[in-house]
Amino acid sequence: MSEFKKLRGRSILLDIPERKKSVIKLSEKDEEALLKEAVKLWNKLTVYAVGDKVEDVVVGDQVYIRIASLNFDNIEKIEINDCAKLLFNEGDVVLIW
Repeated sequence: MSEFKKLRGRSILLDIPERKKSVIKLSEKDEEALLKEAVKLWNKLTVYAVGDKVEDVVVGDQVYIRIASLNFDNIEKIEINDCAKLLFNEGDVVLIW
């Protein structure tokens, strides 16, 4: 997916924090398991883009997302410029730095 034209509504795209690369080649299933564990440690995520109706959050802010919203099985992931981004609603943001 290439760069998008517009993010609509109260949507927020967040960068996935960089994880140290393993020298051991992991299966896709193992990679997913590691990512699920890493999600529990995410307390500051950087805002990549905001929707046209978002009022309090701007690109570059760091935010804390509700733990319930970080349920890995329900997180929407979008590929933009060969990088995965996470899609949330503005209402999922609890703290802004």
